[in-house]
Amino acid sequence: MALCVLALLSGCNTYNPYLGASPTVSSSITSITPSGEPAGHAGILITVNGSGFVAGSNVTWNSSNSTSTNLVSNFVSSTEMQASIPDNFLASPGTFFVGVIAPGPTSGNNAGNGISNFVQFMVCPASGCPSGVSIQKARVSSPPPATSSPASSPIQTSGGRYQTFVAASAEGSIEGAGGFSRIFLRDSCLGAPVACAPQILAISVAWNGSDPNGPSNSPSVTNDGRFVVFASEANNLVKGDGNGWSDVFLRDTCIGAASVCVPGTIRLSIGPDGAEANGPSFSPAISPDGRFVLFNSGATNLVRPDSLNALPAFSTPPLFLRDTCFGADSACIPRTSRVVSASALQH
Repeated sequence: MALCVLALLSGCNTYNPYLGASPTVSSSITSITPSGEPAGHAGILITVNGSGFVAGSNVTWNSSNSTSTNLVSNFVSSTEMQASIPDNFLASPGTFFVGVIAPGPTSGNNAGNGISNFVQFMVCPASGCPSGVSIQKARVSSPPPATSSPASSPIQTSGGRYQTFVAASAEGSIEGAGGFSRIFLRDSCLGAPVACAPQILAISVAWNGSDPNGPSNSPSVTNDGRFVVFASEANNLVKGDGNGWSDVFLRDTCIGAASVCVPGTIRLSIGPDGAEANGPSFSPAISPDGRFVLFNSGATNLVRPDSLNALPAFSTPPLFLRDTCFGADSACIPRTSRVVSASALQH
């Protein structure tokens, strides 16, 4: 059996850690993304691409000593699965194998789960992964391309228990209304109490509960899953959006709220008097506690003119910081300031 596990990459399909019967080959993996991470990395979400996947399947994590574990998995379509790899699985360097097990009878003459081929996942030394191993890429602050076409498959932007993704619909195989890319939040229940049930929440929702009328992108979520920021070209997420530009929004999911809370969306890319931005805003990132949001913008009216004139010229596009006042005392007033690097101030 140990020899079979070592030969998984070459197509051995007789190893079945779940049942005593030999499994059937019911699906096939062509690639996983990412295919490795340096040791000590935080928990991540991987995308498994292939064919023949069915609802109820599990992505498995197999070590070289024949130990297999079902990961927290999500069936996206017949060609895609997603699964969470917890941080304790990424603690030490090693070579592991990812597979997909389809549901099947657990007793009788035909007992045995459908099983796929296995694909290597490498937990690299902390110094980094070798060439050829794809790792999770950091997001750069640059304006996203304007597009109304949906994502062909969900784009994962964060890890841990709460994970945001960009897709045309919560079910990647189904095109959402209007065909626009939308923002979703997945609660994977990673590290949560046993009673937790995995769920997916729509984040880029119109103010009246309908579908957004434009594409959204660049989500960022707080550690507790309560607040999600994102950029969107939709003009029906809040009332009175008529500037025609991409704006930055914050969605309060009310997850974990201590008092009565109604999920809602507010716009962050606004001027000090509440005026609409006169340019595009994009690439937001939220602090772990949800109070501060960084974003890029080409707008010139997000801070008062006198403070703009006092600042030296520096990188383009400008970077702004929004204090939402969440968690602050009642004296706090939400405001936006322009971020200037120390090097720029020295000139």
